[in-house]
This record gives sequence, structure tokens and C-alpha cells, in this order.
Amino acid sequence: MARVQVFYKGRRKRRNYLFIPFVILLAIISLGMVTFYGLQKYAVINKDSVSIELPILADKNAVFDSQGHEIKSFDPVNVSVVLEEPDYSGIEAVAGEKVKPMRAIFVPYTDLNHDKLQEYVGRLNQGNALLLEMKPRSGQLMWESQAEMAVNYGISVPSETTAAVRDFLAEMEEKDIYLAAQISCCIDNLLPTRTSAYTIKNEVGMNYQDEKGLWLDAYNEAVRKYAAQMAQELFDMGFDEVVLADVAHPTLTEPVTLLYTNDISTQRSTMLAVCGFAVSVARQLQDRESGALSIYCDTRPGLVKPDLTTGQDARLFMKLYDRVYLKTDKSAYPYNVEDIQSNVTIGSVYDRLMPVVENYIPSDNSSWVLIDVPEEEE
Repeated sequence: MARVQVFYKGRRKRRNYLFIPFVILLAIISLGMVTFYGLQKYAVINKDSVSIELPILADKNAVFDSQGHEIKSFDPVNVSVVLEEPDYSGIEAVAGEKVKPMRAIFVPYTDLNHDKLQEYVGRLNQGNALLLEMKPRSGQLMWESQAEMAVNYGISVPSETTAAVRDFLAEMEEKDIYLAAQISCCIDNLLPTRTSAYTIKNEVGMNYQDEKGLWLDAYNEAVRKYAAQMAQELFDMGFDEVVLADVAHPTLTEPVTLLYTNDISTQRSTMLAVCGFAVSVARQLQDRESGALSIYCDTRPGLVKPDLTTGQDARLFMKLYDRVYLKTDKSAYPYNVEDIQSNVTIGSVYDRLMPVVENYIPSDNSSWVLIDVPEEEE
């Protein structure tokens, strides 16, 4: 028989248990925010990590400064900093691919007038080019330059010579004559008379000078920029080639203290100054639209290894410059070719190693520069 219920059971309400996790999560977040902001003042941040240092856990023997910061003592560590010189051996050879044979007569700056220039043109029976000395060691510019340094220090002055050169270039525009311009870069007897900001100095602070002239600092970026700006202007004027001369460091025959225009982070060396100059100028002119860029190497040792007397390295120069000019003679030139030939990976070595000779040209060579020098009577 079924059991009869005396009392009626009320209907139970359904509880929402999902609210409990939400409350717990909210409490955790609130506790985290309070802890985060409350412990910020105990945060210790250094280069390698972030840590929390609570006062309750602090060392009882710790020492604090007036602002409550702990003063820590560390064991001494011997530290040595090694600064290495730039390594130019990995620079890729990019120059010399389109170099043409050049058989030139050298025109000194003293002959840059209309009559003399026409006379040199008339003598080109074996040659096809003229090499004009557009900036000699005197520092005078043979054109009206707008380079920053030339303008700022009044180096560029219009004259009969600058007018004659401008007219000559216009006349040569229709003739098949290859024109090259030579500029002295680190020897300059004019700029140091206007400012000493860019010169090498001796131990007493005077501009350094030797038998070649006054020396500009090859480390100085402004001097490097000056050379690049002059070269670009000469290209724009119509020259087919620009040759950088006197990219070198003074040769010291005895110990001399030299002072430079700025501090550097590596140990100084002649190679660092000169090769750094050569690399900087070449890179500033690497986007030029046309024209060959060349440079002098002043000694035969510089053909096979860095010459630490001048700082020059023809192996590096051959990678960045279309030609390397070398003052030599008819009999020595074949040996010069042997010295550098293995480092000429682009073009012909006979067109890229340019012999600069006096009075007698190398036999059967496709390129040369001839300098007229009065011969002494016996």
C-alpha cells in the first residue's frame, strides 16, 4: 500500500554554481594587482634581470645610503678591453671592369693656360689623354669649387687659370681626348693657413710640415669629405677620370710625437689612417654615374703588402679604385706588374697599374703617364 505523505515538500530552488569560479578568479586578479603595485618599491632592476628584495629578507649586516638604497660591495674583477683595427681583407673587388687604355701626358698646374694646353694637345701623337694637375700640393684649386671647405675658407677663387680650364674643357668636348684630373689630398699648403682644425700637429701644437709640405689629418672625416666633393665636382665638369694623389701619412725618419684632430677607439697606425681614408672616399663616390676613380701608391713595397711608412696598401686600392698610379721607370715596371698581378682580379693589370714615368715610356705598354723633366747635361 502506498505511503501517504502528511506534509507537502516545497519546491527547491536551483543554485548557480558557475558564480563561484568567477568570484575566485576576481579575487586572484585583485590580489595579484595589489601585490604587483605594492611590491614595486622593492623591485631591483639591473642590466641582466629584475628581482624583488623584501626588507624582511634583507641581510642584517646590509648597509644603506641616505635614500634607503642598499650599498653592495662586489669582488674586484680584472677587465681588459681589446679594440681591434678594421680588417679590410674581406672587402670585395668592385673596380676596374671598364678601364680603357690611357696614354697620357702630365700637365702641371703651372701650364694650365690656353696656349700651353693647346701645345700639349698637339703633342699627343702617341698618346690619347691628358692628366691635368687640378689641385697641387700648394692647395690652390684650378677650378671654381663649391665644396664646403673650399667655400668656407675662401680656397676657391675665380682667376684666369680657372677660366682657361673651363674653356678648355668646353673645347675638348667634341674631341676624342681622354681627360683626367689629379688632386693632392693630404698635403695642402693653403688650407692650414686659413684654419688648423684639420691638420696634423707636432708635440708643441704647430702644424706638422716636412719637405713635401703641410699635412692634413687623414683620420679626419671632413678632410675625407673634402676630397670626395672635389672629385665629384671634377666628374661633373666633364673629366673622364679623377686621380687622388698624396693619400698618405708623413714618413717619419726619427721618433716624433704627432697630434691628430680627433680621438679614435683603436690604436693609431699609418695604415688605419690612409686605408681608412681611401675606403671612405671610394664609398662616398661609389654611386657616381660615370668616370674612373684612381689613386697613387708611392712605393714599391706597397704593391705586395701594407707599407707602414706611408700607410698605403695597393692590394686594397685595386679592389676599390679603377687604377693605381705608381711612379716608376721603364726598366722597373715589368717587376712592378709581377708584384701586383695576383691581386688584380678584374680587368688587365697593364691598364690598371698605371706607370708614371719621366721622359721614357715602357715599351709596348697600353697605358702610361709621361712627365716631362729637363735632362741634365753631362
